Amino acid sequence: MSETPLNQDQNSDEIDLKDLVISIWKFRKHILIIGIICSILGGIIGFLTPTTYTATSTFLPQKAETIGMAGNLGSLAALAGINLNAQMSGGDIPPSMYFTVLESEPFRKRVLDAIILNNEDSLSYRDYLKTKDRPLLSSLFDYIIQIQKEITGIDLRQNEPIRAGELIALTKEENKLHKALSEKISITSDKKEGIVSLKIVEEDPLTAAQVAKATEEILQDWIIEHKIKYAKAQYDFIEKQFDAKQKEFFSIQEQLANYTDRNQNVLSASYLTRLDRLQAEFDLLNTVYTELAKQKEQAAIQLSKDTPTFSVLDPVKVPNEKTGPKNSIYILSGFFIGVFFSSGWFIARKSIKNFLIEIRINS
Repeated sequence: MSETPLNQDQNSDEIDLKDLVISIWKFRKHILIIGIICSILGGIIGFLTPTTYTATSTFLPQKAETIGMAGNLGSLAALAGINLNAQMSGGDIPPSMYFTVLESEPFRKRVLDAIILNNEDSLSYRDYLKTKDRPLLSSLFDYIIQIQKEITGIDLRQNEPIRAGELIALTKEENKLHKALSEKISITSDKKEGIVSLKIVEEDPLTAAQVAKATEEILQDWIIEHKIKYAKAQYDFIEKQFDAKQKEFFSIQEQLANYTDRNQNVLSASYLTRLDRLQAEFDLLNTVYTELAKQKEQAAIQLSKDTPTFSVLDPVKVPNEKTGPKNSIYILSGFFIGVFFSSGWFIARKSIKNFLIEIRINS
């Protein structure tokens, strides 16, 4: 008795699967026609999609050498919160973190401010993105807003950034530019070898190459600024102390020379006492000044050593071949989408029809 329901369920499953196959086979011509139509539509979409070019750059960051800066000014620098003996290796940005740098708002602003040539005109990449291939409705809207501004004197598009102290929120237009930039720039790094690859996708090959070159330079400058930040702080501190002591040293040097010249034939005790004081002050400042000069040279050497270099393995070139869109992918995708949804419709059509009939009867 227990086997009958199981057998009925198995037969039911076989019948359902058989019905599915029969339904698809019965309407195979319709499914094929719909698939072909969708593939044609996919090809049209691929044809109308703007052509894109990819400019690339591959480089290898070289780690900077670091040396300790021991000296007699360690305690003096510590008062200013600077450790002259600190190693600078902590300031390195590993290549795996370059993507985070690219996604940062300040970095994007630098890239958008980069100057490129477009039809022999110099303009920022921000202005290029604003004016490039604007949709017809957007251009019409801008034209209407311009007329309204001339009549009323009020610019409805004015979108001032929101400020909260030093924090400034991006405007809607600026935020769109940042999102567009994220879609155009990508970076990958080989964790084992440390090789970094930068890619820029643009509709114009010359623009793609220019933006790739600008992004490469901005990224390298960004890494250098971050890496030498501590060494630069050390150098600036020592240079400030050196300049101050230099003025004092030159001043006491002139005082000593003038005092000696004015009192060449004087041998009084007060003269000798004053001379000894000036000489002692001169010797002290001379010692500090000489030590600061040495420390300044050491700081300059440290700054040079901490400055990273980049070995360009594959420089930026103007791409000759387009990288998108792939019309074959559009065509095949359209065909399979058409076949999938049309098959689903013909399979479920009978069930949907019966369901609608039941709703009418019950209502």
